[in-house]
Amino acid sequence: MNNTSKSSTFIINKKVIGVSPEPYLDLISNPFNKCQWNYLSLGSSYIRVNQSAIRPKCQQETEIKNQHEDIYSKVENHLTGYPHLIPRNNVIFKQYSDHLLDYLNQSYFTPLSYRDQLKSLERAEIVGSIRRIIKNMNILIRVTDKGNNFYIGSAGEFEQKAAKFFSDTNAFIELSCNPFNEILDKVIQLLNTLRGKDLIRKCQYEKMMLDRIKCELAHLYFNPKTHKFKDGIPVRPIESIIHATTTKISKFLEKILRPIFDGKCKGTDIIDGAS
Repeated sequence: MNNTSKSSTFIINKKVIGVSPEPYLDLISNPFNKCQWNYLSLGSSYIRVNQSAIRPKCQQETEIKNQHEDIYSKVENHLTGYPHLIPRNNVIFKQYSDHLLDYLNQSYFTPLSYRDQLKSLERAEIVGSIRRIIKNMNILIRVTDKGNNFYIGSAGEFEQKAAKFFSDTNAFIELSCNPFNEILDKVIQLLNTLRGKDLIRKCQYEKMMLDRIKCELAHLYFNPKTHKFKDGIPVRPIESIIHATTTKISKFLEKILRPIFDGKCKGTDIIDGAS
């Protein structure tokens, strides 16, 4: 068994048998060469080794800063909340922040061997060549529904599948304009009003306040259902709200309402949608 990558192979009587799921090719011919195809066969969960090795120093520093802020804020919010209730000005947070930053700097800037640098460059070139093929041939790559492999097909045909879903279900409409800025301003205005009237505490305000840079409009996208292809490959609609403007408010309220809900429904069993 080859343990050098996420994909695995078995050698039986000098015959190599791959056991990793290959991409689902929904095209007349395969536009990728062997190296590109093998790379795509690693799947969406594959993590490239030394993926930051060939980035400029400024990009690595930006990535370190973003990771530090993300990890530190999650740890701080967890420890300052119930049941820990550690004060935000506790010296332990400063110590943790310094240790985390030192660890990230060491992880990113530790010198790599010449072999690892070459490997990173080779894989970056493969990724670049795949991107060029996708752009030039108007190809679409998506993660399959209920699978870890890729679906590779025509972007135009995939758009037709999405359009068919809209017409068949009549459950969604396409917006004529982008309401993101309007929603963003309303959420910020609401939180500022609540804080200004002292209806919420400062810590509650900070937990619910959104990040303008990370927020995005809630949207719909589709994953191909390659396990069901009797009459063509259908698509599964996915609603993405993880970075929506009201997500932090929902998470904050969920922590408050969840214990109440669990307490009231503790003795209730749900079977097939009926109690």
